[in-house]
Amino acid sequence: IVMKPIKEHLKVIAFLFATLILFQGCTVYQSVPITIEEASKSNSMVRVKTFNKESLKFDRIEVVNNKIYGIKINKSEEDITQIEKDNIEKIQLKDKTMSTILSVAIPVVITGGMLIFFVKESSEVSISY
Repeated sequence: IVMKPIKEHLKVIAFLFATLILFQGCTVYQSVPITIEEASKSNSMVRVKTFNKESLKFDRIEVVNNKIYGIKINKSEEDITQIEKDNIEKIQLKDKTMSTILSVAIPVVITGGMLIFFVKESSEVSISY
C-alpha cells in the first residue's frame, strides 16, 4: 500500500472539511440599510452598526415606548439590550437568500469537487502487494 498519497489526501480532506464548517456559520446582511421601524416590523435577524464602530447582532429589534431594544435568543432565554437611537449609524437586515446560498450551495460545490478529485485520483493510484 502506498502511504504517502494517503497522507496527502487526508490533509486535503481535513482542509476541505474545515472550509465546510466555516461556511456553515456564515450570515450575510443586505447592503442597503433599513429604518428602525422596518427592522422592528421585519421580526428578522439584524446587524446594528454604531457610530463608535461596534457591530451588534440581534435576532430581532423591538420598539417599546420609543425605546429601542435588541433581542438575542440564547437557548430558551432572551437577552435584551437597549440601543441608543443617537448611536445607531445603520441597521442591516439578514439576507436570507445569500445566507442560504453560502451555507448550502458552497459546501455542496466543495463536496462535489472533492468527490471528482478523489475519484480521479483513486483511478490513477495503484495498490501493490
